Amino acid sequence: LAPIRIVCGGAGCSHRVPSFRSRGVTLVVAGIGACGLLVLCSLQRPMHFAYPHVREHKRWSRISQGCLNDAGDTFLERTFRRLETFQLVSKVLKILVVHNSLNDGKSMSGVLRHYLLMAKAWIADGHEVDFMVAKAAYPQIQGHLPSVGLVCSDPWFDATGYLEQTWRYLPAYALRTVSAFWISRRKKYDVVYASNLLIFEVFPAWVLSRRFKARWCVKIQHLLHGQNQRVSFFDRLFLISEKWSIWLSCRFAQGTLCLSQSVADQYKRLLVEWRMPSSPTKVIGCGLDLSDFDPARSVEKDYDVVFLGRIHMQKGVFDLVDCWQHVLAKRRNARLLVIGEGPHRKAIMQQVRQRGLADSVTFTGSIPEEQKNQLLKQSRMGMSLSFEEGWGLSVTEMLASGLPVVAYDLPVFRELFSKVIQRVPSRAPLKVAEQILKWMESPQEAFELGRKGASFVRSFDYRTVANHERMFLESMPNLEGLPNEPATFR
Repeated sequence: LAPIRIVCGGAGCSHRVPSFRSRGVTLVVAGIGACGLLVLCSLQRPMHFAYPHVREHKRWSRISQGCLNDAGDTFLERTFRRLETFQLVSKVLKILVVHNSLNDGKSMSGVLRHYLLMAKAWIADGHEVDFMVAKAAYPQIQGHLPSVGLVCSDPWFDATGYLEQTWRYLPAYALRTVSAFWISRRKKYDVVYASNLLIFEVFPAWVLSRRFKARWCVKIQHLLHGQNQRVSFFDRLFLISEKWSIWLSCRFAQGTLCLSQSVADQYKRLLVEWRMPSSPTKVIGCGLDLSDFDPARSVEKDYDVVFLGRIHMQKGVFDLVDCWQHVLAKRRNARLLVIGEGPHRKAIMQQVRQRGLADSVTFTGSIPEEQKNQLLKQSRMGMSLSFEEGWGLSVTEMLASGLPVVAYDLPVFRELFSKVIQRVPSRAPLKVAEQILKWMESPQEAFELGRKGASFVRSFDYRTVANHERMFLESMPNLEGLPNEPATFR
């Protein structure tokens, strides 16, 4: 059929009506587009477009001021709003993680490992992540995640050469507490994230959230007030500062994350005791990059037992000597591997030499992640002697490597790993030694427990954890630094 010419509104205002054939093609294309749109809208994971006019569609759409509806919105504004409703467009978050507890370029804590994985997942999803850290920590962060941005909170202090002299950390912590006042405001952030409930992370995060008018989130890894071994002068300083951190977060934070339900329960008890209101709280744990662990792969076992963690007294490293001496009394050829760095490594190595155990114990110090994972595979069983844990990432990594694990009986281990690890009374290193000897005599029992643990931790994928944290950050109200309900601080 020939096209038909029509006239509308006056002379010269003529339009060509397309033929049936061209209209049919148009309908087919439109149908395919509609089906594609339905498929995209059905996806659970939002798609992130990298174009600035999508992220800032309100400003961009006002270039053309036509097609206004009754509410004054343009057609493009309504279109993008509907797309956001179906999660086709998701706002790119600019996240600043405040992690001021790093003092050197060697020791890798579980907290830092967790946030590097979170940042890796967030960046892969199209978000922007920066870390506010001391300059001394730049090498290990850039070595693990070069794509992350770095904001310097302390350009001078570096404890790499004297990790054991912890009293020298205090001036650096004081500097980092007030460093937020001179951070440049050229780059804006949507979320400021305090990675720990430490005053030198909570206070600068609060200041920056007010300066950037950003949402502020605090994650509680563990609570010092929940431990009864904190009796020294420095411990008392940290306890006082933790109380102030809790008060600040209750009054100003838009969201609080707890690492485990055990931590959340302790936190709620403290809030009731101190009569403080709580900001929105959610429990989100840790995750692993499971592609780094292959428990099914068989390798030669060079070590009988592995100890993995930061070499600090709160990790029970001074119980390690008594435990291993008891094992060697019955198994003279046993070998122990100690993976990690920390302020008490020199002291524990000296004790090992004094008791004549040096030939059976290997200390690695700080090593790359790939080497650490390979050494875990070369071990037969793992042990944890920590007195306090908010999660126990080292236990999770040993389980992911297929190792049976014996650990002190902590609330968080009862909550998370009750069926996949062997628990013994806390501060009982000889009980740990007896369990190790039992597994040496019954390797099949140890193998079965290790296989069960490896299967259990397959659910702790870091991408799932990162997605939960991101959704929580997006759901926080943007109060632009206004305080929450008044808190009573006593």
